[in-house]
Amino acid sequence: METDHKGGYDRNYWALTLEGASFMGGIAVMATGGSVALFINAMTGSKTLVGLAATVQTLFLLIGQLSVAPYVRTIRNLPKYLFKTVAIQRIIPLLMALPLFLGLASNWAVGIFLVLFGIFWYLDGFVSVPWGELCARTLKPELRGHMMGLQVTFGGIASLLTGLLLTWLLSTPALDDHRRFGMVFSLASAVLLTSLISMRLIRDPNPIKKPEKLHAREYYTRIPSIIKKSKPLQRALLARMPAYFGFSAVTFIVVFGAGTLNLSQTQVSWLVYANVVGGLIGGVLLGEVSRRLGNKAIILLCNSGALITLGMAVFLSFFPSLGYGWLFATCALASMMQSNWVGYFNYFLDIAPAEERSVFQVIGNCIGIPFSFVGYAMGAMIDAFGFVTAFAVAGGFACLAIVLSSRLLSRRSVQALQSS
Repeated sequence: METDHKGGYDRNYWALTLEGASFMGGIAVMATGGSVALFINAMTGSKTLVGLAATVQTLFLLIGQLSVAPYVRTIRNLPKYLFKTVAIQRIIPLLMALPLFLGLASNWAVGIFLVLFGIFWYLDGFVSVPWGELCARTLKPELRGHMMGLQVTFGGIASLLTGLLLTWLLSTPALDDHRRFGMVFSLASAVLLTSLISMRLIRDPNPIKKPEKLHAREYYTRIPSIIKKSKPLQRALLARMPAYFGFSAVTFIVVFGAGTLNLSQTQVSWLVYANVVGGLIGGVLLGEVSRRLGNKAIILLCNSGALITLGMAVFLSFFPSLGYGWLFATCALASMMQSNWVGYFNYFLDIAPAEERSVFQVIGNCIGIPFSFVGYAMGAMIDAFGFVTAFAVAGGFACLAIVLSSRLLSRRSVQALQSS
């Protein structure tokens, strides 16, 4: 891979890659479908609360994005803004660990965790829209998805190293659940904070010299007309909706497998490692797919992968003799497909006019607000009707997502749109 500025692989490319990799590495440690699900399940036994954690993540991320989006074009120094926000956000897992080290009752510890979890993802929303604007200014369109795939890959490498410690923490009998998960969240914060080093290296190539004076009300009143005049945007929104249902059940794969096969603590801990392995492979795969085939291909691949993952889980339910290897592969595939955000994030940037990039990002994320409670509903469905019913329902929505995603613009059509 060349490092010349003309090729796009300059200092900003690598700084953004390494910053995102640190974030991916930390998030892999406390993934909603991994350690967080195991934490809540160990403390309360409630699948509904596991689903609530997924809902909190989705909802508060969206609220954060909506809060900051109108003001992105008013930020003079994006790298400085991002550094300060990231510094605050990535200390929060340490605060999650504190009640556990103090020995608070399980229900209180989970309640405090969910509040801090919401704040963590709210601040991530404050980062994501300005970060997307900075990427659009800094990188060539064909390199954005490639860079994000590389982030996932480098983050996976970091997670492979921390994953060994994570596996030991989740399986060792020397620690009770409080201390075990307190150390897990501390580990996540340590990995996340390393991103500040890379963040310092990022420079805005086209800083805003005359910030726009735009009120939030004006910003959001434009949204209906923007949607109405853009057919590609309408199709992208329609294709996004059923995917929320399809991916909501994937969060429960680890908990499902642990109960179905009556796994030991050590075996369960290695399933978390499967998430790390899946993320590592997914980063390489999706980054190359984005660069070579475009972001529509990523969306189709991930929706298809989600359907296959759910099918594999249902097969395991009926045929437990498929065993641990089958479950490990299912968890790894689920983790690979969870990087579907790379496709959607970049597709919305691809089809957006330069002056409306932040608006398209917000619209693409706003559509998730009505579906932010899907994870909670899926957890309640599992508590009431079992895993197989939930996986079957989610699989039906995954099929619909595949059909609707096939109508999105191809890479060639996107390039024609950008040049028009």
